[in-house]
Amino acid sequence: MKNFKMMTALGGHILKSKVTGRRAPVFLSLFITNRCNLRCKYCFVVDEGLSKEVLHAEYDKKELFEIIDEFYALGTRMIFMLGGEPLFHPDIGAIIDYIVDKGIYLHVITNGTLIEKRLAEIKRAHVLCVSLDGPDDVNDAMRGNGTCQRAMAGIKAAVKAGIPTRIHAVLTRRNLLRIPELAEISKTLRAPLSISPPNFLGETDMEDLRISKDEYKTFWAQYLDLARQGYPIANSQEAIKMCLDWPTDYHVFIKRGERFPGYKPIFCLNGYTYAALSADKVLYNCINTECKGPSVKDISITKAWENLLDWRPDCVSCASINCIETAMLLNLRKEILFSGMRLHRVMG
Repeated sequence: MKNFKMMTALGGHILKSKVTGRRAPVFLSLFITNRCNLRCKYCFVVDEGLSKEVLHAEYDKKELFEIIDEFYALGTRMIFMLGGEPLFHPDIGAIIDYIVDKGIYLHVITNGTLIEKRLAEIKRAHVLCVSLDGPDDVNDAMRGNGTCQRAMAGIKAAVKAGIPTRIHAVLTRRNLLRIPELAEISKTLRAPLSISPPNFLGETDMEDLRISKDEYKTFWAQYLDLARQGYPIANSQEAIKMCLDWPTDYHVFIKRGERFPGYKPIFCLNGYTYAALSADKVLYNCINTECKGPSVKDISITKAWENLLDWRPDCVSCASINCIETAMLLNLRKEILFSGMRLHRVMG
């Protein structure tokens, strides 16, 4: 009931933004640290091309309180807290409390391995989203030996403590055909499952992440079937259908003015009702497309937000289910309001 009230209030703020036409970052992805206790193969923290300054970037508690205050004043009412590993931050408990006390709906995205250790500090989060890519052999090949069991132990502890929790898997060639197994794990752990591609284009030199158009189509059909069978799939069936019916190559985004018979993309509101702030102080229209905006090192967050659309590419939609689902939410599509809420766990 508490989460339902928070989501209802969030919907009110989105509606207000739509009615008034005023841009407001109602939904914010906030990367509080780039430090992490794991070295997942597809994560930026293993990118040797990045500087130590970026890889070790982390806001202190005072900085984060000021950031949260400024975004709240701009209209932020929902935060996805990310890293790195946010539970690796020394002040995670105080940061969560500060966000929740502001009346902001909070998702914490975590690898799950530190949940048991920091359970008392994170129990006020509205939702925990735990990264898990499959059973031991699948997950550990990408995230490190023993990480599957540690993550599942964290999920069990969170669910037992009454924290609404979902599993989020990154789609790779290793789990592409084994999602039914992960759906069974999700059902057993009582933690709904959501999926995302490794990045919106899927273009990479890493063989484990190279997924063809036909393979994507096969996967989304299977994933939709699991949802229809009643497995606890957090992604809405409507968003899954949008991915299954994607009308062009999954490695490109739809540009303004492009038309595809039988397919009507949902306009992405990144830069309009959504923004992302990296731990190295760059404001993004979209993390998935690496669409960088201005740095907040030298200008205020408010000024950076005002100028953010100047940095947005000429895009309407991409094939990332994360972007499609968020676009549905921020456009107040009835498909999300009535059948897609499991992604945001309002029943917790």
